[in-house]
Amino acid sequence: MRIRMRISTHALLPVFLASISTLAVSASPQLTTRIPECRMPSSTVLPGKYYKLNKSRNAFDWVHKATANERVVSGNGWERPDSRNMSNWYGFYRVDLNNDGICDWYLNALSPISTGGDRDTINTLYIGGPTGWARIGADIPMDKPDALSFGKAFDQQWRFTFGEEPSVIHDMTTKTNYVITALYNRHVRRAFQPGYRIYEWDAGKKTLILLDKWEPGSKAAAVYAFFKANGARMLEEPTMADSDTISTFDPQIEAYELMRSCDPKGSQRTSPDLFGAVSKYLLTRCTP
Repeated sequence: MRIRMRISTHALLPVFLASISTLAVSASPQLTTRIPECRMPSSTVLPGKYYKLNKSRNAFDWVHKATANERVVSGNGWERPDSRNMSNWYGFYRVDLNNDGICDWYLNALSPISTGGDRDTINTLYIGGPTGWARIGADIPMDKPDALSFGKAFDQQWRFTFGEEPSVIHDMTTKTNYVITALYNRHVRRAFQPGYRIYEWDAGKKTLILLDKWEPGSKAAAVYAFFKANGARMLEEPTMADSDTISTFDPQIEAYELMRSCDPKGSQRTSPDLFGAVSKYLLTRCTP
């Protein structure tokens, strides 16, 4: 005897929706400012070419003093060829950018424009591997440091200007580090890239990609909301007090972004191919 069973799709719908809800909850981000420690590669502390640069006038003498325990290594470089008595400044920030457990370096190379704080920058990423560093940045000769003065750095600057003073928020669910940056007051390109920027590693492109923090329900929106409420972890020395290593949200930076992005004559609105298009979700916040 065969028994036929008919199951109503209406009866299955609540079970299906409950399963979807459970998956959504389990996949929701668990964000924290507690950043997991990474391990340094078995190589030189900094990328090898920095040990070979000319040390004239004490430039780059700090490179040989760097240790594997430091989270930030910084110092002056050569005097700028187009500006007397002003030298480029290099800041190496140790962070696991590609989430593989091995430390990477986020380099911010600052070029002063004036003695009053006006400046320009370019970023270079050095990804740590088992035996050394893989470089991601503008086309610059190997015998030159990473700065706007050399190679094709100036022409390729828009591809490699992520931001100054990176801080990090970690997602414990996906084991992902999100990098928070901005171009701050008196940076010459601040008007072209206003506001906080949230980056995530893209394994396919092998670089950091900019996320849209204005998209409702997106992971970037969740990270941005967390940053507003809790701040992000600055990449500073562990000897500092815990509260001193938190970068807090500055509402003036967001207000400046809204002002620039909502201006129809602003650089991002008139030249999106060059400066990046304004998020369509941000535009909904603009008042007529």
